[in-house]
Amino acid sequence: MPSPISQAQFKKVRLMLGQGRVASVYSYLADRGFHYACWAAGDVGGDGGASAYAGTVPGLRLETAQGLKAAELTQIRLAMACAYLDALALQFDHGPLVTRDVTAEETAEFHGEVFRAHFLGLTDWSLHIPFEQQEKAGGLAAVERYWQGVLRTSAQLNARAIARAAAALLAA
Repeated sequence: MPSPISQAQFKKVRLMLGQGRVASVYSYLADRGFHYACWAAGDVGGDGGASAYAGTVPGLRLETAQGLKAAELTQIRLAMACAYLDALALQFDHGPLVTRDVTAEETAEFHGEVFRAHFLGLTDWSLHIPFEQQEKAGGLAAVERYWQGVLRTSAQLNARAIARAAAALLAA
């Protein structure tokens, strides 16, 4: 369960994003238990080579990313972070805090919107086929279970990467 975020805290997150600090936004939210941000932060990081393409936009297929220019990828990456924050901000319509992460449905919706705005299709999203298969096999509840599993795995991998980095710093 994520740590709740107040409107004042959320405003600061929006300011970071306004400064183009996408990785900082994802790190801030990941540190508070928002697993989509862990997934996106993992995708945002890149060490060069092919992984740098995959690491640009959360869920963008490698083949699609390789066909785009760096400036286009930067625009899509920023738009995706904005869309994620917009999805989270909808929770303020029901209370004073953001208390949960995005659902599979919300994620598919904002990914679709961002991709369409940048002349991409849902087939350019790496989770389109798995979501579609899960829906055929077990309906929307199966999609949500699958999505929660993806997010938990991302959070665990992110935590392991942080632990490895900390161990390397201590060893140095």
